[in-house]
Parts: sequence; structure tokens; C-alpha cells
Amino acid sequence: MKDFIRTVQVFIITMMTALSYEDVVAGQPPLILKRVNVERLPDLNTPREGHAVFYAGGELVVAGGHTTGFQPTPTAEYLRDGEWHQVPMTYIHDHGTALVLRSGRVILMGGSKEELGVGQTFGAEIYDPDNHIFTGFGCLYMKRTLASAIETDSGQVIVTGNWYADDGIEKFDGQRFFSPVKPVTQGRAVPFLFRTSSGDILIVGDRDTYDHQKDTIIVDRLYGDAFEVPLLRTWKPMTYNAPITADVGFIGQNKKGEYTYMMAAKNFARTDHRNKPELKGKPAGQVAIVLVSDTVFSLLPTSCPIPMMSPLGTGPIFYDRSCVMADKKAHKAYLCGVGKDKRLYVVCIDYAQEIPPPISLYYTEPLADCGFYSPAITPQGNLVIVGGSSKPNYDSDNFTPTSSAWLVLLGNNDEADTYKSCMPTTYLIVLLVFAALLVFVVIFIIGKSRAAVRHGDNSPELIDRVGVTMGGKQNDQLGKELYNQICQLMDERQLFRNSELKVQDVAAEIGTNVRYVTKSIKLSSNLTFTQFVNQYRVGYAKRLLRQQADRKIIDIYTEAGFASERSFFRIFKESTGMTTSEWLNQENA
Repeated sequence: MKDFIRTVQVFIITMMTALSYEDVVAGQPPLILKRVNVERLPDLNTPREGHAVFYAGGELVVAGGHTTGFQPTPTAEYLRDGEWHQVPMTYIHDHGTALVLRSGRVILMGGSKEELGVGQTFGAEIYDPDNHIFTGFGCLYMKRTLASAIETDSGQVIVTGNWYADDGIEKFDGQRFFSPVKPVTQGRAVPFLFRTSSGDILIVGDRDTYDHQKDTIIVDRLYGDAFEVPLLRTWKPMTYNAPITADVGFIGQNKKGEYTYMMAAKNFARTDHRNKPELKGKPAGQVAIVLVSDTVFSLLPTSCPIPMMSPLGTGPIFYDRSCVMADKKAHKAYLCGVGKDKRLYVVCIDYAQEIPPPISLYYTEPLADCGFYSPAITPQGNLVIVGGSSKPNYDSDNFTPTSSAWLVLLGNNDEADTYKSCMPTTYLIVLLVFAALLVFVVIFIIGKSRAAVRHGDNSPELIDRVGVTMGGKQNDQLGKELYNQICQLMDERQLFRNSELKVQDVAAEIGTNVRYVTKSIKLSSNLTFTQFVNQYRVGYAKRLLRQQADRKIIDIYTEAGFASERSFFRIFKESTGMTTSEWLNQENA
């Protein structure tokens, strides 16, 4: 009875604390919230949606798309001296593909054949930003709409993806001709294309060519065999239904052989508004960032979850109109969302910082005439949003696109930073209530167990129920035996080489529970589970460095189980007190 009264007292105190400090979440840094200014740019000459947005020759350019009435427009516009200048294109590219080449020219390919977004086209042309001229030169091997393209390190252009038609991989010879390369395991609309250090290209997406969500995500490769990524069973890539420029989420360094990308993902299936009208206007699960380093996919831990509700109390934030965009000069990445309050919300990930990187949430004033379409990063590190369309329920309205253009000044804040907790007060209270009930249950079980012990009941069932919390020689011995099993599992099965390894996985392998695993590791080695696993990873990396010093560092840390180069270097130095170079010099001395 005394334990019950004590539990009630704890419950009341924690509830009062939660109500008094609604913006404090124990163990989590606050979300940095900033208001940013916007500037209205001159309106386009032609309202448009389904167009490409890119910078070429230092100028902002929009190309193709469709205009009022869902009619394709064979025109492009470039912004110079505060005015949009419209120029003709050779072909129609409504939801076509645009790729800025390293030469500075832009290749545009495919798109819908007719009004209303019907069909696909072959047409390919080159835009020369020096004279603002589009020149048709040939045709794709396969008619395409909503495809993606990337320029490889060797200068080839790889094209894949389609809409309501067959898919496959083809390449451009750099002069005139497109030729087939290989079929794909899964047809995709606007897939993501990622370069690797070996010269390969990874192809991934969550939708097939008929806009259906894929239950199983398969990653195709330009040269290698297709493979499945376990992480993508839970975190689905957020495919963006608009032409995107390849490498927009690239955060690596080519010269150093680091090929790392950021990709937005969500933790359950996309909301299908057509089949489930009751879900219209509701967000589709928690959003997170996936790091893609060569063939390794890992979830990026952040200082705070990406907010799904506006901290201003105005409802949900929708992130389905943007992919992750990296500003490589500032070492920051952005993910744009729109709220029911017609504000633009921009998640800023400062990826130059240590893991987990801090995130900020920028927000604008309500933008009543903004289409919230295809944001792009300016050379100065700001964002531009040109054209697009939006209804009050935030579905795209292809029939009434806007001509508005907006500049979002990310580095120019008119308010001091404010801070909000990473978790709404309601969720916090629910968790605290649950925690208080859990305390009561634990006290009740321990009380009954102690009573049973006083009466001589030392059955195995009782020991298993109470666990190591009782202490004593018997449980110390059980803890050491369990620790030895875990070490044997690491030595023989090398589970640590899985960058996504969790304590739950180890517990499942041994046939025990998570609490026993962490407790036995702590008692026997004075390490947390993460420190314990990283100790094995560092040891394995040392062996590779000794035996294969000429291998690329990305191959070494990936094979050892590290999710990223940054975490590898940080943990290696924490463990040895030296950088990898210093350690190798000492070994070779």
C-alpha cells in the first residue's frame, strides 16, 4: 500500500512538471525556430506547372511545363535585370527531364505528348545559356515522361524512369545518340539516381510507373546486380512528382572519393487520396533523412525529429513537394514543406556538425499566391519557388497554375531565434502518464517477488521475471554467461558489420530481452551497447588498415559497419586518441 501511495505521489508531481514546462523534453535539444523574409520576384510571362527549374550561365531558368487548362507550353524563360525573357523551345517538355551538364549547357528530354499530361515523347534538345537558344538534336531510345537523368564521372548521361509506359536504362553518347543499356528490375517514376565511388549508378524510388506505392523497394544498378535494402522496408523514399536536377542532394566530395547523398523518407506508405478520400489533407507519417553512401543506406540521426506539425499551432506540415537540396558551400541541406496556414516551412540540416547534426525550422509569412513548386537553391544559398499550383487542400491543380515567383532569404532573419521542444505537450503528457503507470506496475511486481523470496520461492520463473535487478551471485553469473554469448556472437557472426544493428537484433539472436543484453554489457564491460559495438567496429577497421592500407577509406569504414565517414573518424579518434593517419604512422614506425 505504501508503494502504491508513493507511485500516486510521483504521478502527480510529474504531471505538474509537464504542465509547468511544456517546452522541455528530457534528453532532447530544443528545435530552433526561425522566421525568414521572402521577396516577391517578377511574375512569369506564362503561368506554368510541370516545368524544370535550374540555374544556367548564372541565370534562373524555367523550361517547359504546361499552362492554364493543362495545355503544354513549348517555351522557356530566363530572369535577367529584374525581368523574365521568354524564348521558344524546339519540343514540348511537360514533366520532362532537364539536366545541367558540367559543360554549363543543359539537356532537356521527353515529357507528355498531349494536353492533360497524356502520353510520352522522344524529343531531346540542348539549351545554350550564352545565347539563350534551344537546339533539337535527336531523340531518346524510349519515349519518356517523369524520368530522371545523371551525368557520370566519365561524362556519360544515364536516363531512366517513366510514366504509364515501360521503363529501362539508356545512355547518351554526348553527341547525338541514345542507346539502351539494360532493363530494370522495377519500373519507376522520377527515381533517385546516386553515383558511387566505383563508377556505378544506383536507382531507387517508391512508386512504379503507374503511381502505385511499392511494397518492396529494390535498388537497381547500372553495372551490378539489383539488391534489397532492409531499411527501405520501413522508411520509404519520398519520390517527388516533378522534374528534379540530378545530384541535388549530393553532400560528398568527388575529389576525395566520397559519394554521399541525402534522401527524404517516411515511415509508412504514402497517403493515397484517390482511393481513401477520408485521408485527404493529412500527412503521411514521420519524415526522416536517409544517407546513401555507395551501397550503404542508413538513417541519419538528428538532434530533433523533423517536425510534422507546425510549432505555430496551425496544423500539419506536408513535405511531399520537395526533395532534399544540399547547399555544398554552406554545408547545409534543406527540405521544404507547406502548412495549412500557407506558410513555407524549411527544415535546415547543418550536416557539417557532428552526428547527430542540429536541425532548424525556418518559416515564412503566409504566401497566398505561391505555387509551392520545385524549389531550387540560388548561388547565394537562398531558395526560389517559381510557378506551380496549389488548392486549399494542397493537392496540385494542373489546370490553374500560377505565374508567381518567390525568393526565400534563408540567411536574413527578422526575428530572434526561438526554441520549441521536439515533442508536442500532448505527446509528452501521454508519455509521462505511461511512465507513471509503468512505475506502478514495476513496484507491484517487485513487491510480490520480494514477498515470494521471503517465503522461499526461488523458482527459475521468478528469477527470470525479476531479472538482474535483484542482484546476488546467481544473477551475476547469469550476466557474465550472457555477456560471453554476446561476445561469441560478435566474434563468430560479426554482427557489428551491420551499420543498422540494434540491441533488439542481438537480443533476438540469443533469445532473451533487450534489458538483459544492455545490463550484462554494462556490468561486464562498463560500456553502453553502442560503445560495445563500436569497439568491435574500430578493431575490425584496424585490421583492414594494417592488412589493406591501400584500400579507399570509404570501403574500410563501410565494411567495418560504420554508417558514415564522419562517425568513423570521430569514433576511431575517441577510441585510439589518434586519427587514422597518426595510428598508421605509429603502427609502421
